[in-house]
Parts: sequence; C-alpha cells; structure tokens
Amino acid sequence: MRLLTTLCLLLATQLSLFAQAPTQTIRGLLIDADTRQPLVGATVQLPGADLGAVSDSLGRFRLDAVPVGRYQVEVRYLGYESLLLQEILVESGRETVLQLELQESTSQLEAVEIAASRSDIRVPHPLSVKTLTVEETRRFPATFFDPARLSTAFAGVVNDNDQANGLVIRGNSPNGLAWRLEGVDIVNPNHTPNAGTYSDRVTQNGGGVNILSAQMLGTSHLYTGAFPASFGNVLSGVLDMRLRRGNNEQHEQTLQAGLIGIDLAAEGPLSRPGGASYLANYRYSTVGLLTKMGLEFGDEEINFQDLSFHLSFPGKKGGGLTLFGLGGLSENLFRAKRDSSLWEFAKDRYDILFHSKMGAAGMTYTRPIGRRGLWRTVLAVSAVNSTRTGSRLDDSYTLKLLEDDEQTQARASLHSWLQYKLGSGSSFRLGLMATRQEYDLLSVDNGVDTLVAGSGGGLLWQPYANWSTKLGNRLRLNAGLHWMYFDFSGSSALEPRLSLEWQLNHGQQVSLAYGLHSQLQPPQLYFADSNEGVKEPLGFTRAHHLVLGYRNELSTSSVMEVEVFYQHLFDVPVAAQEANSFSALNLLEGLPAYSLANNGAGDNYGLELTLQQYLNRGYFFLFSGSYYESKYKGSDGVERNTRFAGNYIANITAGKEWIRQKENGRVGAWGLNGRIAFIGGFRDTPIDATASSAAGKTIYQTEEAFSIKQKGYFRTDLRLYRKWDRSKFNSTLALDIQNLTNAQNLAFSYYDAQQNQIVKKYQLGLIPILTYRIEF
Repeated sequence: MRLLTTLCLLLATQLSLFAQAPTQTIRGLLIDADTRQPLVGATVQLPGADLGAVSDSLGRFRLDAVPVGRYQVEVRYLGYESLLLQEILVESGRETVLQLELQESTSQLEAVEIAASRSDIRVPHPLSVKTLTVEETRRFPATFFDPARLSTAFAGVVNDNDQANGLVIRGNSPNGLAWRLEGVDIVNPNHTPNAGTYSDRVTQNGGGVNILSAQMLGTSHLYTGAFPASFGNVLSGVLDMRLRRGNNEQHEQTLQAGLIGIDLAAEGPLSRPGGASYLANYRYSTVGLLTKMGLEFGDEEINFQDLSFHLSFPGKKGGGLTLFGLGGLSENLFRAKRDSSLWEFAKDRYDILFHSKMGAAGMTYTRPIGRRGLWRTVLAVSAVNSTRTGSRLDDSYTLKLLEDDEQTQARASLHSWLQYKLGSGSSFRLGLMATRQEYDLLSVDNGVDTLVAGSGGGLLWQPYANWSTKLGNRLRLNAGLHWMYFDFSGSSALEPRLSLEWQLNHGQQVSLAYGLHSQLQPPQLYFADSNEGVKEPLGFTRAHHLVLGYRNELSTSSVMEVEVFYQHLFDVPVAAQEANSFSALNLLEGLPAYSLANNGAGDNYGLELTLQQYLNRGYFFLFSGSYYESKYKGSDGVERNTRFAGNYIANITAGKEWIRQKENGRVGAWGLNGRIAFIGGFRDTPIDATASSAAGKTIYQTEEAFSIKQKGYFRTDLRLYRKWDRSKFNSTLALDIQNLTNAQNLAFSYYDAQQNQIVKKYQLGLIPILTYRIEF
C-alpha cells in the first residue's frame, strides 16, 4: 500500500511538472547613463510577480524561471533615479536580454522616483520624443514592421502617402527628416524610394519599407522638434535607429513569413567567455518570390531583398567594439500591354523600369576614460543609387525613351564625442560630426530636356558642446551650442540649444525647449538646370523651434502629455528671377524649373495631446490628437498654406489580449488590436485643363498654389493574432488588414493625356497581410 501511494505521488508530481507553464529568462546589464560604468548591487524586480534579482560586480542581473507573459521591470539603485520599464514581453524560445541605463540623482540618500518609461536608454531630451519599440511594431496594426510607419500613431506625425513611409512632422515636408543609425547620419535606408510619388521619381527620406528588418532593431526614437545639441542637419525630425545585440549566451533563430517578406534571422555567442555575439537577418519579398514563380499581383512587379548584420565585442567596464552593415536591392517594374485597346490611362502605354540599391557599413568604439569619462566614436559609410527609365509605345508598339533618371548619394560619416561627469546629476559633452557628402544626378525629360545634371559634394563639419545639470532637486538644465559648415556652398551657422525640465511633484513635469536648426538642401536643388545663367550656391534652410510641454503620469502604466510648438523657417529656397509661389517647403521629389535663392520663409505652430495606457492587465490604448497650421511665403510675398497643411490629426489605437494556459502546460493568447485615423486632407493646386490639353501634360495654376484642400483622410486598420508558447519555442499567426473599410483617400490629381481630362488617383484600398512567425 505504501509503495502504491509513493508511485501515485511521483506520478502526480511528474504530471504537475509537465503541466507547468513555459518559463524563460530575463537577464541583462545595468550601467550608468553618463559613463557606462556597471552598477553593482542594484535591485531588479517584476512588480506583481514576486520575482527579483540584484546586479553583480559587473552590473549583470538574471531572473530565471519567469513565466511567459507581459511585465513591468522596476530597477532601483541608491543615489540614482529609479526606472520602471513598461511592456516587456517574455516568450518561450527566446531570452529577454536588456541593457538598462540609470541616471544619477542629486540626492544620494534614496532611490528617487521617476516617470514610467518604454525606453531602455536615457533620452537626452525632455520633450518632443517618441519611443518606438520593436514589440509595438509587431502589436500595432498595419505597421509593416516598420518604425517609421509605427510613428504615425503618435501626435504630430502622418504619412505623406499610404504606399510609402515618408513622414510629415508638424506640417514639414518629409525632406526635413534625418535618418540615423547607431548615432550617425546615413542615406535613405528604404526600399523603392519612389513609392507613392506623383512623378514616380525618388524621394530623399521615404520608401515602401525599411531595409532594416524589425528582427535587427532595438528601441528607436523619433525626435520631432527643438533638438538637442548632438543633432544637426535637420529641420523636421530625426529617426534615430538602434541595433540590438545578439544573444551572447545561446543560439536563437527566427523565421517569419508574410506578404511583406520572408525573414531568416540568427543570433548567438561568438565567444562565450568574452561575451561577443552576432546577429544577422536575410529577407526576400514574398510578392517578388511568387512573381518569379509565375503568379501576378496587379500591374507592377515589386521585388526586394536585404541582408544585415551586427557583431558585438564587449570590452571592460562598459567599453567595446561593434561592427554593423546592411544592404538592399529593390525594383518596381511596369510593362505596357502590347494591345492599344487596353490603354486606359497615359501610363498604360509606358514601360517604366525602376531599380534601387542601398548599402551601409560601420563600426562603433566605446571606451571609458577613468571613472567619470566616456569616449564614443561611430564611423559609417552609406550610399544609395536609383535608376528609372520611362519608354513610351507609339501606335506601332515601338518604344521611345522619354524619361531617364539616375541619382546617387554617398556619405562617409564620423561622430565622435567625449562625455565627462562633473558631479552628481551634472555632465558635459564635447562632440564632432564630420560627413563627406557626394552627389551624382541626371534627369532627362522628353528625351532631350535636361532637368537636373551635375555631380559634386563637400565636407559638412558639425562640432557641438552640451552641458547638462540639475539645479536643485526639481529643475534640470540642458544648454548647448552646435556649429555647421558646408564647404560645397560655403555656408555656416551657429546654433544655440536650450531646454529646462521642472518637476512639479511626483509624476508631473513642465518642460521648455528652444533650438536654432539648419539643413542642407535636397541635391536636386543644387544641380537643377534652370537655363538662367550662373547660379549662386544655395545656403542652408534654417528654423527656430520652440516647444512647451506638460507631462502627467496618471498611474504606473498611463501617461498624459500636452505640447505646444512654434517653428519659424527662414532662408528657404524660392524663385530668384521672378515672383511666384514656389517654395522648397512644399517639395517632395519635384524638380524646379528656375534658379533659386534663400529668400523664402514659413511658419508652423500647433497643439498636440497624447493619452496613453501601456499594455497592462491585458489591454492598452493610445489617443493622439494634433491641431496645427503650416504657412509659407514664396518670392511673390503672398502667405499661403503649405502642401502639408492638413490642420488636424487624430488617432485612436487600442487592443485587448486574452491569455490562457492549457492543461498540457502550453500557454496561448488571442489578441485584437485596431486603429482609427482621422486626418485633415493635404493641399493641392488647381490644374488648368485647357493649358494641360494643349501641352499634353499637367499645367498648374501656380498663382493659386495649394488653395484646394483635399477631403479628409479616414482609415481603419485591424490586427488579429494568435500566439502559442511552448517549452522550446513560440509562434505567432497574425492577420493585419489595412484600410478595413476600403475608404477612398485621395492621393493627387493630374491631367491624363490618354483620357484627355483631369484624373484623380487614390491611395491604397483594403490590404490583408497574413504573417506567421516562429522563434526557437
């Protein structure tokens, strides 16, 4: 009887162990935000889970056997501001590895409370910063796993077209954006950079999808105004992308397949004793693969592929070396039917062949200087080349080349800075950015008319200094200077930067920031062939930014933010020889037909509101609303609305997740997330139908530029997903539906020579995107 009882107890124990939910490890490193020195003896806890750890002599912490699910991570350390990191997803099949930065406090007597955060790194700016996590790109609907598209759920940001990820920020053209990778400027890192444009020519900062797959990215940040001293050559926003490090203790793989592409990612240790790791990803477009197999998707062939890697070699006491690289190829091919009865629009009798290739490679080196100093250097080389030809079929189906475009941009960029901690809560940074810019452009229309032709470049120097200090326990001051000099045009600018943060009480903060900013011109403006004789080199476009913000942490998982902003832009390129409505502030991919001078101006001002509930207890929501004005003056001195003056943006994103543990120990989850966007229509210019008919192309009534306000934009997106967590792997099946109601949102109007009338073109309709992902 005793033997039978013992056997029954053993069997029950085994069944109980078998039925336990899958668990995983949360581990990482705690460092000082200013010096990257390890923090020894800090406490790491998961609120509500009764799990915790203490960092060791190297700043490392580890929590084993954490049940899969979603958590907050709370970090406390004596004399440092506490950190409450939100929306940490723990999944089987993949360790959760974090590197967390803590800011030293002026009070050495206790661990000081601060607001909840979604950023694992300290953001050196009190306001106008959006934190973009990879987990959000997978949870928010219809993001295409792209941080740029994700950012449009936040206040003041909108896509210029559904087909692309170009960002209109606070009424500015997407050309005002700067892309950064690992802290250094790079060229446009997007596939098909002509996507969604009226002329089908390339843009400077947008494209169909980011070349960097979400498998490679860590937490990124979008800065939208009054930038810190370490940012330059930018007017509207900075999308600062960071690569995550591969797992340095065990090998892990990811396979993802969907309409966007098929991803294969691998990571793991290169040297376990030294902590070195690798991370690599290859992606091939699913539509391109199926097209090569003989299937047709619409009237265009779109194909892309990319490869990226990140190698990390940690050093002692927060130092180390990393190597990174990415490369992408994309094409968009439209071939006319050799049957004139099928030619409905002018485009239908054209062969339009577009090809683009982009690459970047670089390294970072970080070295502590004593106990208080830190030196970091980033070096990167990046280039993008795009070619496009447009050949028209005549009535005998003979091709004639009419449009021929090629554009190459290359950058060799250096960003090196030395930071020194002056004392508790006070630091000084001295930095230098140096970039060699190279351009090579050619654009021919009608087979003989040269619109742009030229090559050249120069060195862009950007030294800067910044001082950050606490003034008492409630006030923080950031003061800096940034200088720019571009030897190609001989332009220079000295730019002051200033921000103040005032902690009213726990959870409430008022911030004020000012910055003077400058940016180079889009390359087509330097080399436009105006046939008006010798042109003076264009200088920078410049802008004053002023932002006032209020933040209220409503609870440990919810926050409200309000910001008021004003931007005055000046030295904007406008027509030099005649009085008209042209301004570079309205430019996307267009080419001016006359010489330009830095005599224009513009103003953007508005109010933004954000109310966010982080994913906690199975639900989340994000409401963002903006009201803004965007005005400009051309060489005729008339104040008009800019092309991007939509005036209002309202987004509601919300979701619910249901988690269930099955009797066999497996954990499953269902999720339903949605987003509704109401956006004011952009502006358009009336078309002169009579003149267009005579010319056989679109002729605008430029004296009435942007006097037409397009109908408001409305879109509903939906994401439904099912997750499975098993002991050795996790998997997710998701269905995203972009534009669920198939709303018709106007993109632009033009005169069509085949139709002999003005035609409206609409943005994307309903698009279902099915994705399956497995990690092991």
